[in-house]
Amino acid sequence: MSTIYIKDGKELLEIGFPEVRKYHGNIALMAVAVGFRSLQAAFKELYGEDAPQRKEISILSGHGGPGFRDAFEFVTRAVTRGAYTVDVNYPQAQYDPHRAQGYAYVISSTDGKSVEVSLRDGFLPLAFYDYLKKGREGTMTEQDTETFTEMKLSLCNRALELSQDELLTVKRIS
Repeated sequence: MSTIYIKDGKELLEIGFPEVRKYHGNIALMAVAVGFRSLQAAFKELYGEDAPQRKEISILSGHGGPGFRDAFEFVTRAVTRGAYTVDVNYPQAQYDPHRAQGYAYVISSTDGKSVEVSLRDGFLPLAFYDYLKKGREGTMTEQDTETFTEMKLSLCNRALELSQDELLTVKRIS
């Protein structure tokens, strides 16, 4: 299992996915995994082999869900520091046919460098969005809930197993 290295002052932290998963719980496992992988990709593009300082990272998320928020918060503390913004109308990776919700994230550093990381189209099946809609409407059956939970776990595992290029598109913005 891969890790993320980030500095908190003078301390170098090594954060693995299991720690982030424990912090979040089991509500949105796919999002936790994609968020974790998105940070790995962004840090690699922005910093190479160097570990960034937590306090230097800001995040714009196209998705307002708790899985992405928790992955970003656990690693960077961006939410706590007021360096986390959600814009569900961010134009990239708008795959959900039922509502505005982007699967793209802009990770920036205080030195003006930014990278956009987006989930590849087709990673999430249409049924995933349909279950999300049912959940918002309160029409999930017990079987739906069980099937959706299994789907999220499967997508989580898949997100962790795929290569970065198979899962994400990374584009330097500045």
